[in-house]
Amino acid sequence: MPIVFPLAADSVRFTSGFGDARDGGRVHRGQDLFCPRWTPILAVVDGTVDWIATSRPKKGKSYELLLRGTDGNLYFYDHLNNDDPGTRDDAALPRYAYARGLKNGDHVRAGDIIGYVGDSGDASGPHLHFEIHLHSWGNAVDPVYSLREALRKREAAAEGRLREAAPRRGA
Repeated sequence: MPIVFPLAADSVRFTSGFGDARDGGRVHRGQDLFCPRWTPILAVVDGTVDWIATSRPKKGKSYELLLRGTDGNLYFYDHLNNDDPGTRDDAALPRYAYARGLKNGDHVRAGDIIGYVGDSGDASGPHLHFEIHLHSWGNAVDPVYSLREALRKREAAAEGRLREAAPRRGA
């Protein structure tokens, strides 16, 4: 699926792949993208914010976001920031997890900032857990191929901009 890469970072480590086993017989339904805390999280497609937390989650739960894409698919983001600025207190209100003023029902465009990377819930360090569900919840597909292609396109576009900005010889 064509998407925008969900992080405003070029140095991202993919780990904990789709289908990996989890405690309690669960299965990992997404990809974990490790990067620095507070990295902006981007909408991968145009769509509507379907759910975000309106209050601090209970202990052990995470800040998460579901984007209902205009393409008919669902995009799930998990482990958003739960720290007050300059701390690791696990006590931040939603204003530090989500983009300023973002609320349920808001329409966003691909590339808009929708949140910030953190380690809320049972995360092992700051990262974004990202899932794609085709047409309805429960139809998870491995997002790694879409993520790799989105990152490749972004890198190619940046390289093209650098070439255009470079001084031409003999000009």
